[in-house]
Amino acid sequence: MLGRIVVIAGLLFAPLPALAVETAPTEGQDYAAAKGWYEKAAAAGDATAMHKLGLLYEEGQGVAQDYAAARGWYEKAAAKGLAESMYNLGILDEFGRGVAQDYAAAKGWYDKAAAAGDADAMQKLGYFYDVGQGVPQDYATARGWYEKAAAGGSASAMNNLGVLYENGQGVKQDYARAKTWFEKAAAADTADAMRSIGRLYLNGLGVTQDYAAAKGWFEKAASADSAEAMNDLGLLYEEGQGVAKDDAAAKGWYEKGAEAGNPFAMTNLGSLYENGQGVKQDYATAKLWYEKAANAGSAFAMNDLGILYDNGQGVKQDYATAKLWYEKAAAAGNAQSMYNLGALYENGQGVKKDYGAAKLWYEKAADAGSPEGMSALGTLYAEGWGVTRDRSAAKLWYEKAAALGDTGAMQKIAALFEKGTGKAGAKR
Repeated sequence: MLGRIVVIAGLLFAPLPALAVETAPTEGQDYAAAKGWYEKAAAAGDATAMHKLGLLYEEGQGVAQDYAAARGWYEKAAAKGLAESMYNLGILDEFGRGVAQDYAAAKGWYDKAAAAGDADAMQKLGYFYDVGQGVPQDYATARGWYEKAAAGGSASAMNNLGVLYENGQGVKQDYARAKTWFEKAAAADTADAMRSIGRLYLNGLGVTQDYAAAKGWFEKAASADSAEAMNDLGLLYEEGQGVAKDDAAAKGWYEKGAEAGNPFAMTNLGSLYENGQGVKQDYATAKLWYEKAANAGSAFAMNDLGILYDNGQGVKQDYATAKLWYEKAAAAGNAQSMYNLGALYENGQGVKKDYGAAKLWYEKAADAGSPEGMSALGTLYAEGWGVTRDRSAAKLWYEKAAALGDTGAMQKIAALFEKGTGKAGAKR
């Protein structure tokens, strides 16, 4: 099975506007009465009241949810220069609420709101350029908008500036500056920034590696409801990094992360049950968690489901179903599943034996960084399966796999030399 699922990169996010969650009304709360007074103020020309009416309709508070009505009120307030309404109009266009999704229209509203001084709109513009949403990707322009937004107090922009410096996107990679921006965002209670600081300490990026410090930041982030940090804490306990190895504690944190919707925590829970770590080995429960994670988009879980069907663990062995899950995972970029598909074709499991198809999947896996895929390609060339036998090409592929720590590939290189065929250019 694969090792635990770790997400290394910082999280880039463009938050939605805070929308009220429908809860039982507090004493004296009366949206209908509020609406009446907002309407009176709006009739008198008050832009803030128009904006508030837009919010009531957008959120369905005291009225049926009606994006068209919300838009109408936001447009009235925007016409009077209210930046918040311009921003909310951008949100409606960006996410297709009541209208067809339109990034260009959204950007137009964010431009207007930013010109009126709205920091959240500046952050949105930065995000659009950062990911190339509705505009050509341009990290330098993204950074400029993030800096403006950060100066206006946007914690999201501070976090995203940290991500740019962490990854060296549009700037020279600088972990120290990344940490500074993450700390600013964390001081504003941004859970993702807290987690990012923890990742820096965990991996010793720009700081001395310090598992205790990493744990402290992950705990802060988890307390701020970061499901990703809950998964990180589970990893620390499972691996015994900065804490005593404790599979039960790992399970507890994975469960918290899974309940909060994190697909990596769901996958890691499944792995505990599959391997009997901290729990009784239970393939059926492992399968349930992998299915939840797969439905939440985890390519790792899709691959793990394929492995259960491939090996007949907790289910009847079914290569065809395994192949389907491997294909889903491969489409999502999972290198291990690409290798597994190659193995099915090489061995004729659930499909007609096809070395050509095996080679294609091994090449995809190798291109995605899989040492198993590289080693498998080496074997195809060493044995002349589906290709002209070429021990030189075999050695090159084995060396690539060995450089990534594949001990099997190291032994295969040794075997080539032992047989007197390890010399570069040798063929037999």
